[in-house]
Amino acid sequence: MLPFKTILRTFFLGSIFLLSSCQENEKVTETDLLFSSLQGDQAKWWRYHKTNIDLASDFVPLGEEGDTILKKAFLEAILTGEFIVLEKKNKKGGEQYQLFKMQEDADDDISYTIMADTYPAYKHFIMEGKDFPEFEFTDLEGRKFSKKLAEGKTLVVKTWFLRCKPCIEEMPMLNQLVSEYEDREDVVFLSLSLDPKEELETFLSKREFNYPVIPNQKAFIEDTLGFSVYPTHIIVEPTGKIRKVVNTAPEMIAALEKNQD
Repeated sequence: MLPFKTILRTFFLGSIFLLSSCQENEKVTETDLLFSSLQGDQAKWWRYHKTNIDLASDFVPLGEEGDTILKKAFLEAILTGEFIVLEKKNKKGGEQYQLFKMQEDADDDISYTIMADTYPAYKHFIMEGKDFPEFEFTDLEGRKFSKKLAEGKTLVVKTWFLRCKPCIEEMPMLNQLVSEYEDREDVVFLSLSLDPKEELETFLSKREFNYPVIPNQKAFIEDTLGFSVYPTHIIVEPTGKIRKVVNTAPEMIAALEKNQD
């Protein structure tokens, strides 16, 4: 028969081992902590989402189990309002986002906000690969533009209007972009404005904007293209197919430069 001290020591060590095993099986990861923190606080989630998640980028979409899924399915899952998106580290570089299903005690405002925020990205994504509509435009200086004349060239289009503050604020960045591509005959920049010719001419007499400007394009922008958010930027392939649709100049510039190497 084993001495009492030996039995006690064996029991004590076994208890420590069992406790350690349970704790290891229930290990809480950094992602778990982040998800738990975000899903219960709409303001905290929104700051994280806007700082870390760019649904317009060419990210790798991951499902709940960490498996790669189609971007369309990924965006449609977010549109249900049932998932939070977290950024996942990628050893190979590039962006990876994963779906995490919200729990019953999650802040309801997150669902409504993420659905509203995701819809434009989804709408833009499903436009990729489709034909850009036929067009014939004349800019403020009398220059002619058409889809036929743009064949074989990359077309970069901005939609905007004079009272749109973000549209105006990004103009210096776009002017810089135009100057960088001034020797590239295979890239054409074009801007479509809601405003009439006279108002645009008055504005441009005081403010530099180096895109050709097409006035009175409300019908083409809102009815033909279906846009209601400004600014919106479209990159059209030399084939006439839409490559990318985004809402900010930095997003557009990143997408343009990616295929101009």
